[in-house]
This record gives sequence, structure tokens and C-alpha cells, in this order.
Amino acid sequence: MFDIGMIEMFMIVLLAVIVVGPKDLPALLRNIGRFISKVRAMGQEFQTSIKQMADEVELEEVTRKLNKAGNIPLDANDTAPDIKPEEEQDKKDPV
Repeated sequence: MFDIGMIEMFMIVLLAVIVVGPKDLPALLRNIGRFISKVRAMGQEFQTSIKQMADEVELEEVTRKLNKAGNIPLDANDTAPDIKPEEEQDKKDPV
């Protein structure tokens, strides 16, 4: 990932021991680990919320399309109750 070799890793550890000190190094590493886990949890929560919003938008769009498609008869014989063929309307309402 970072392409760090053994020599570079050794130099980072040596520098950390010199700067922080051997007594405080375990506490510092624990705090860094906690911070990284919090950042990962926040990233996961963000991804989950974005995915949930996308699913809701898609669900609303699909529902709208289904409702729109529900008003159109699929077959010529299968008409919706509010849509009547022109011949039936002419028989009932002679204008």
C-alpha cells in the first residue's frame, strides 16, 4: 500500500522511540489505533447513510413508475374501471 521496506519501517520505529520515549509509546499506539477505528466507523456510517438515501430515492422512483404504469391497461380487454371504451360511452351518453 505505502511501499515501505524494512529499513524505512525500522527508521520510523526508531524515530518514534526517540521522540515519544519508550514509556509513552504503547499509550500513543493505543490512541492512534482508537483514532483509526473511529475514522473507519465514521466512514462506514457515512457509506451506509449514503446507500440508504440512494435506496430511498430509487424506491420512490420505482413506486412512481409503478403507479404511473398502473393507470395504463395492459391488454385491450383489460381496462381500468375509470377508463371505458368509446363505444360504451356513446351508448350511455347520446349527444
